[in-house]
Order: sequence, then C-alpha cells, then structure tokens
Amino acid sequence: MEKVDILTPPTFTKSGIIKTIKQAWNNEDWIGTFNLWIIQSEPIPSVVYQVRSPKSSWAPGKLDVTAGGHYSSGEELEDGLREVKEELGKRYKPKELTYLGRKMHVSPDVNGKMRQNIVDISFILDNSQLSTYLLQEAEVYAITSLPIGELIKVHSKLEYQFQAEAFVADGKTIKLDVKKDSFPFNWDNYHFKIALLADRFLKGEKNLIY
Repeated sequence: MEKVDILTPPTFTKSGIIKTIKQAWNNEDWIGTFNLWIIQSEPIPSVVYQVRSPKSSWAPGKLDVTAGGHYSSGEELEDGLREVKEELGKRYKPKELTYLGRKMHVSPDVNGKMRQNIVDISFILDNSQLSTYLLQEAEVYAITSLPIGELIKVHSKLEYQFQAEAFVADGKTIKLDVKKDSFPFNWDNYHFKIALLADRFLKGEKNLIY
C-alpha cells in the first residue's frame, strides 16, 4: 500500500510521520498533493480539464484539474509530474512549469471522510491536440478544453452554462453541458480563480500567485 508523509499545520511541513494513503484518509490527516493545469493559447485561450472517473472515490464524474494526485512519501514538487505521465501520458520537465503557490483543500470523499490536502499549483502551456493524450481510464474518464471566457462566465453569472466536446479514454467524443455544479465544490472558488489566473498567464503577466 502506497505511503505518504503527514503534514503538520500551520507550516504544513513534513511531521516525520508516515502512513498508508488509506490510513491518512481515514484519519483525515493533512497530506501533500500536486495540481498541474494545462493552459492553451490556441485556437482560443482555454484550460484543459479532465472528467473524473465515475468510479472515483472523490468527486466522481466531475470536471477537475488537468492532472493531479498525492505525493508518495519522500516525493517533492517535481515528482508530481509522474501523475501527469500516469493520467495523461504527457512528459514535462520541472523547468517548464509556472509555479503559482500552495492552497488548502478540504472536501469529503464518497464515504463522507474529509480529505485534507495542501496543494502545489502549477501551470504549463501546451497547445497539442487532445487526441494526443493517453488517458488512464481508472482515473480519467475524458478530457476537454474549456474556453477561459466561458469558464469565467459560468463561475460569475447565475445559471450560465455552455456545451463542450470531450474526448473519452476509448477514443470516442461526447458532449458536455458545463455549469457551475459540474465542478467539485471548493470553499475558495478555486476553479473561478484558476480561470482568472489562466487569463492573466496568457496575457504574459509575471509573478502570478494563487
């Protein structure tokens, strides 16, 4: 069983305690996780989202970060790129990432257990077609590219929604109705902030901080 480092508030540094991932989830411990958002400038400014597996133990079927996961014990930020390779079949180098900072994320899984994560957030620019992604079916049901302008509207305008095309792991395409509850709940409006930061990122702004 995979093991993880337990983090201690308020600095959320490694406590020296190591548990299996299931023990950490059952005990509602703080653990380190990694979020990589793939941003596209062409053909229009967009954020690449994954549709989580309907069998996932957290936020099944929801639109979520392009690639993410928890760090195994001893891993650091650059090791999070293994999740990108596993989930999407993409290889990136740490120097290619734009690091935005850390956030706290607390959310219940399908069993009602609170998952408490400290999340490292990064952007990367990649305009490759979605058909080039190799999806890990156990984790990722589909992948889609959502226009930043539409994302900002769906998070800021009451009952606004739009439709998007998604590529499923088996190679088929499906239509998605994207609305505010298509995304996992985040107490800090995480997905709205990501859309706003992605817009600034593509405009060339530097020193972006989440």
